[in-house]
Amino acid sequence: MEISTAAQYEQALREIEALMNAFSDGENTINDSKIGDLAKTIEEYEDRHVVMPMPLVIKKPETVPDVIELKMFEKKMKRKDMAKLLGITDTRLSEVMHGKRKINMELAKRLYNTLGVDPKFILEKS
Repeated sequence: MEISTAAQYEQALREIEALMNAFSDGENTINDSKIGDLAKTIEEYEDRHVVMPMPLVIKKPETVPDVIELKMFEKKMKRKDMAKLLGITDTRLSEVMHGKRKINMELAKRLYNTLGVDPKFILEKS
């Protein structure tokens, strides 16, 4: 499957969200393969097209995903590059950015050490 239009991209995002929400306890082994394939397809589309989730007017970050988006914007990085910088998978970063996965201590340390995110902010907003 290849995504070639913005409408297909939006549909793919809705589909992956539905698949990830299929199990409330976070265990979703039945859909893991499909989620992985869909995440890869979404990432390939994002690599070909500049997807700017933030408006050009920079707002004060209110959540940890907002901070990560701001850092990506400042460093002119795509999500896959940010994931590599943080030492996590693209899928994991996507899940964090969409609120599907909470930030664990290891990622909190990486956000502080790599991006300089205030630890107090991470604790309050996670």
